[in-house]
Amino acid sequence: MPAHRRLRPTGGRGRLTSSGVSAQTIRARRVGAVVGLLALVIIVVALTGRGGGPRRLVAGGGGAGGTFDPLAYDPAHESAFEAAAASGLSNVIYTKSPGGAAASAARTLAFAGLAAKAASAGALSGSTLEAIVMLESAGRPQVIAGSDPSAAAGLTQIVAGTATQLLGMRVDLAASRRLGAEIATARARGQVATAARLEADRARIDQRFDPAQALAATERYLKLAKGVFGRDDLAIESYHMGIGNLETAIRRYVGSSGAGDPIATVVARNGLSYAKLYFDSTPIDHASTYSWLAGLGDDSSTYLWRIEAAGRVLGLYRSDPGRLAAISRLENAAPSAELVLRGPGTPEFATKAALAVGRSSRAVLALPSGSQGAAVGLRPDGPLHLRPEALATALYMAGAVRAIAGKGTELEVSAATTDSADLQRAALASHGLAEADPLDASGYAFDVARAYATPAEAQAFQFVLDRLQTLNLIAWNREGRIIHIVVGPAASMLDGLLKTLLPSSG
Repeated sequence: MPAHRRLRPTGGRGRLTSSGVSAQTIRARRVGAVVGLLALVIIVVALTGRGGGPRRLVAGGGGAGGTFDPLAYDPAHESAFEAAAASGLSNVIYTKSPGGAAASAARTLAFAGLAAKAASAGALSGSTLEAIVMLESAGRPQVIAGSDPSAAAGLTQIVAGTATQLLGMRVDLAASRRLGAEIATARARGQVATAARLEADRARIDQRFDPAQALAATERYLKLAKGVFGRDDLAIESYHMGIGNLETAIRRYVGSSGAGDPIATVVARNGLSYAKLYFDSTPIDHASTYSWLAGLGDDSSTYLWRIEAAGRVLGLYRSDPGRLAAISRLENAAPSAELVLRGPGTPEFATKAALAVGRSSRAVLALPSGSQGAAVGLRPDGPLHLRPEALATALYMAGAVRAIAGKGTELEVSAATTDSADLQRAALASHGLAEADPLDASGYAFDVARAYATPAEAQAFQFVLDRLQTLNLIAWNREGRIIHIVVGPAASMLDGLLKTLLPSSG
């Protein structure tokens, strides 16, 4: 199922518009969100720049002199990277599941028996097949990606060409198109029994619409892909990306090493997991691999993590449906996952006096401005303050963008911490760049103006946004002329940047 941009609900950020539960009620409920990176221990190594020059932040774990990256891929903590990615990319499961996550899970698990049967003859588990069904079709065996059945179709969204040329499925496209039109007509007329009969007819001539056949074919694909790559994670990732595209990414990553060798040999020799391939490839390190993965579009490069997220939803539906419902409310209450990261119980500065106390006690810190801001790549629109981990995150983002896009780039921070009583006025004072959000009074939220000096700066900023979201450090959304960012608890691992880049902050 292709990932979608989330539509902004009416009524502004932080408000529910269709669930029947108010934002105020949600804020009073504490839901223990899974934050995978809290378990991640990363040692920040700050190397002195060449010639005694200033230290600078580089995204991607570059090893050149004068560079460091506190979020670089670390094989010793790979499971934490994977857990974080599943959390950071789970929002789409909750917001784009037809009828909601619980309804989609119920539809999906109706096919659990068929998934288990298909898996018994294959290489991967029934739970993997269930997660694929959840993500690809939300448990709807008749769904088509688009208007024509030549595209991805059925429970596991198999393209017609792949079905016939690789998986040995029967697909009569002409008959499938004709029956599809008849099914649509019957549904429009409310002829339920006729539609069901026609769907059964279509499943016989186009096996992608037969759940048992679709699951068996998906397992055959996964078995084939595991034979090609030698690993479960790479096989699953290839289901959406394609075997050829994933092999290209791997060969770009290793360069000339292993040219001509089978790709499974290359993978084994280099100890390549998909986490290593993805997180160790950036616009700076393994740039060719990053460019290839980013160029595939439709979120192909994050498919594995979204499968893991779908599996978590199915697990909660089985074991703790109440918690699933609570998380779903939070995920759907804003245009991003901000209320999962910083929702119920998040402290706010209620008044100007409370915010003044926060500044004097250094609960919030001033964003660097003037020459100091220019040195670290930040340009605040006035005197602005943030909680330490939010400021550290802004510093990381600015430094990474500058390292990727070149000297002279500056992120314009258009809004940061205000007090609860002043939310509306502060939003208006931002020249229309921001909209009032209760989290704006927490110190964990800030806005960056979408005003970039060069296309390279815009592309670098997009990379940083996507990577920090994948690591579950932030939630973000576009809102008019700004990017609204909410910083989660795991971002506390970046606090060391304050002393490194702003020694006076300590």
